[in-house]
Amino acid sequence: MKVKNIKKNVNYIKNNKVQILIRAILSAIVVLAFLLIFFLFDGLTYFIPPSIVTESKDCDLEVNFIDIGQGDASLIRFPNDKLMLIDTGDSPEQNTLVNYLDEYLELHKLNKIDYLVLTHPDADHVGGAQAVAENFDVVVVYRPKYFSASEEGMYQNSYKVSTSQTYDKALTALYDNQVEMYFSESGISFNEGGANVEFLAPISENYSNTNNYSAVIKISYQGKSFLFTGDAESLVEQELLDSGADLDIDVLKVSHHGSSSGTSQEFLQATTPSIACISVGKDNSYGHPSAEVVNRLNDCNCTILTTSNNGSFAIGLTGGSLQTFFVSTSPIDFTIVLVVAGVLLILIWGIKLPKSKK
Repeated sequence: MKVKNIKKNVNYIKNNKVQILIRAILSAIVVLAFLLIFFLFDGLTYFIPPSIVTESKDCDLEVNFIDIGQGDASLIRFPNDKLMLIDTGDSPEQNTLVNYLDEYLELHKLNKIDYLVLTHPDADHVGGAQAVAENFDVVVVYRPKYFSASEEGMYQNSYKVSTSQTYDKALTALYDNQVEMYFSESGISFNEGGANVEFLAPISENYSNTNNYSAVIKISYQGKSFLFTGDAESLVEQELLDSGADLDIDVLKVSHHGSSSGTSQEFLQATTPSIACISVGKDNSYGHPSAEVVNRLNDCNCTILTTSNNGSFAIGLTGGSLQTFFVSTSPIDFTIVLVVAGVLLILIWGIKLPKSKK
């Protein structure tokens, strides 16, 4: 009985070669057409993990902390859709930054960086500035009171001269693109869409450490405040405490990637942040963020967010309420695509075709 069935199946296959060939060709055409249509309609994006935070796009004010490795890069979108980029990470990560900015500008249908702030000359803060200047329309730059090598002798100011080639390339690119530049200093303030921007530091003209030249910026809106501190150390923190500035904030961009050189207990008591954001590289050789700083933040009941653990993330502000957002995962699983393709194949093979001639 079994032998008869086998012979019968063999004869069936021999007699239906044309049907099988037609079904195979039709299956291939349908599946390829399905995949082509899928990819043409942005289906490819479902297989590529998104690199930007998208769910915060409808917030009134939005701050993106971009995962740029062991460096700083924060992107602020004001209520009037003007953008401020604070620092640009190091040059090895410049493509990451450019891609993030490209996607972000496309998402929000924007075409320029209105403000670029280079807090201080260190490479992990200015290394991507050349790429930003060459790839985007930058309107205004606030830069440190520190000259690059190619600027020596250009100004009458007695500012120090940096020997950093990275810093020199950054400023050269900004000059080449004729970007308007100003020196950062305490007292600068302006308003964008109802959000108030204040430069609280640098206060002194000269420091022995480049970190202390960092622009410290407070942004306030709807009763909430963000403080961006660059790599400012305890010396600058004490200057801020002595200045009488209003330091009560809600979100703190922790200085120097969480190094113990800053974020003192006194400074935290004055600022009282509820959220602490740390831009830091995963498994970095510096041991950032330091356990000492993390313990201080925990003692203050701060929610700690780091780019090393969370990747790029954003804090949005709407109606006086803060909300945290992360890079979203793919909305469609690849298995769905496989299931759809499988159903199409089943339907094709279920179609009755005319029998081939023997």
